[in-house]
Amino acid sequence: MVKFSFKIILFYFSFIFLSFQSYGCTFNCNQDKGSNNKITAPSHSGYEKHKNYFTQSEHNFSYISDESFARRGKYYQKFELRDGDCFQDGTKWDDCKNNRERVEFASEPKLKPIGIQCFAYSIKLHKDFIDVHPTNTDLGQVHQIGGPTGTAGGLASFPPLIQLGAKDGRFYFGWHELTGSATNVVDNKRLYFLSSLDDMKEKWTDISFCLNFKDKRMDVWINGLKKHEILKSPINFIPKEIYFKYGIYRSFISRFKDRQKIRKKEEKMPTQIVYYDEIRRGNSIEEVDFNINPELKFID
Repeated sequence: MVKFSFKIILFYFSFIFLSFQSYGCTFNCNQDKGSNNKITAPSHSGYEKHKNYFTQSEHNFSYISDESFARRGKYYQKFELRDGDCFQDGTKWDDCKNNRERVEFASEPKLKPIGIQCFAYSIKLHKDFIDVHPTNTDLGQVHQIGGPTGTAGGLASFPPLIQLGAKDGRFYFGWHELTGSATNVVDNKRLYFLSSLDDMKEKWTDISFCLNFKDKRMDVWINGLKKHEILKSPINFIPKEIYFKYGIYRSFISRFKDRQKIRKKEEKMPTQIVYYDEIRRGNSIEEVDFNINPELKFID
């Protein structure tokens, strides 16, 4: 009986150990990377850290070690957003009161909107990823601080410069062409097709883009191939700073629920899972896109 119990205990701890090795853990998988909702980034990534300034639940984020799954190197990040995952930022903002759900990391340092600022990341959608259009699902953004303000859908809006997201079965590079006055801005979002969502499921897609504030143009690459040349200035208003965000951000969730209600279907927001790796920034495409510059070191 004692031997049998010992075997059970040994099996239990072996299972726990193997699970940890294979799947990583939530938040503190790599203690030197940070804790809870923050990751310390290696200097060659162009960032210092990635942090979620909102509250979040345990299931929302995992930093996982699995070389066979990661895009390059050993580690990758998993984001999971479920119905009701609306959070607060410690000030007056509340997603729950503003028709939104999210789990996102903001990247530092913040940047001045001058010269050329390039960004890159690799993304993989879970095989069961569901497009919740007409609700917006953004999976990468460039936001601004001290930029223009306005309203969207009757709610206060602080429009970003760039949003990369899912819409009607496709993945787009979205540029916000902002005009009007600084306190009542007119936001015309221009969409540039990058990929079908089906082609991004269970497969890594490498996204890179450069915002050229000097020559007033934007260039977008997918898997190392130039996809778009947009010969317009990224901004018409000059913010104090810009910064990159990544993760899952859903806005106007009531649109999806209202459509489901009309169709007499489940009104809960479906769970979405997205994986990220190789998150970089720099001042040229060669500094951020490893397809173009294979000498770039892994981001681990």
